[in-house]
Amino acid sequence: MLDRLKPIHLLAGMITGIFVLVSGGMATSAAAQDLYTVSGIHVDKSAASATQARDAALASGQQIAFSRLISRLTLMGPGAAAGMADQNTIINMVRDFGVTNEKTSSVRYIADMSVRFKPDQVRQFLQNRNIPFAETIARKVLILPVFSSQGYTSLWDDPNPWRDAWSRVSGESGLVPITLPVGDLDDISTISVEQAQSGDQAALDRIGQRYGANVAVADAEMSGTGDAQAVDISVTRYDASGAPQVFGVHESMAAGESVADVLQRAATDVRAQLENSWKQANMIDYGAGGELMLFIPITGMDDWARIENRLENLPVIKLMRVVAMSRREVQVDVEFAGTTDQFRVALAQQNLNLKQIDQLWFVEPSGSDRLSKLMGHP
Repeated sequence: MLDRLKPIHLLAGMITGIFVLVSGGMATSAAAQDLYTVSGIHVDKSAASATQARDAALASGQQIAFSRLISRLTLMGPGAAAGMADQNTIINMVRDFGVTNEKTSSVRYIADMSVRFKPDQVRQFLQNRNIPFAETIARKVLILPVFSSQGYTSLWDDPNPWRDAWSRVSGESGLVPITLPVGDLDDISTISVEQAQSGDQAALDRIGQRYGANVAVADAEMSGTGDAQAVDISVTRYDASGAPQVFGVHESMAAGESVADVLQRAATDVRAQLENSWKQANMIDYGAGGELMLFIPITGMDDWARIENRLENLPVIKLMRVVAMSRREVQVDVEFAGTTDQFRVALAQQNLNLKQIDQLWFVEPSGSDRLSKLMGHP
């Protein structure tokens, strides 16, 4: 085994001293920036003057954004961040903000805000308070919204109010990006409602590959009539790394609600459970960590640039140093936060596999056979 690996060891010293800082304020990945951006904040404040109203609205918007960010990164509820930080502390963590749809009068200010926070300052804020948090962004989850009511079951057919509800709560923000299928002829021919409900693995794999995502079947069944309706939802999330995850949600119609309202509330609850499950499994102790020497088979410099970009999108990587490089492989020394298993999970979300052979560690793109070829296997 080790004889086959000798060519890799000969790389050492060819190219040394090349450092890539991935945290500490020197460089921040686009993914981390997006994770620390909170959008869709509506502010509406009145005061003695337009200037005072605007100042009050912008301060309120930053507080709301901070609260949503803390809820996004931790297992704390949406209102738990209130009182955690004063206005000056929050301002010091804000990188910048933008406003749209501004409306003003002599005493009132209305706008929609988007706030970007400084990742390092937020991390330090949470670490100083011993609040565990997660930053690894999951692979996109494709929701298959199966809707049953009065003996009728639909996935692709219209109407499907359950699909409509998901269209209002899906999106790329957060640790678990959610997407919906477009419902075209290719989708319809790839998986049927019966295959989705029965967990047909081949069909689920095909639809997941089409969207580059893991798949979750959200099976919603309405019951009751009039104002006494309720929805029971069974969710099965299929993940290539393990057994399917199953959980349920029940929502009853509140006074004054429509079917669309209760379904949107149910979709929001399902998304929150997907987020919380992911966060619980990926809470990282940034006070702990490890260091690995990684060997990465490549097909050329363009290929290495793509892999390097994926690595830079991982907040768990503190420091990455290129030790040696050739046209066939790159050797890098990586310092990371958390455990080796958490580092492995973080790599998998970027479609990179971490493997150990004897005392050596390798990273290769998922689904490739580069490592076998590098080691001389046919």
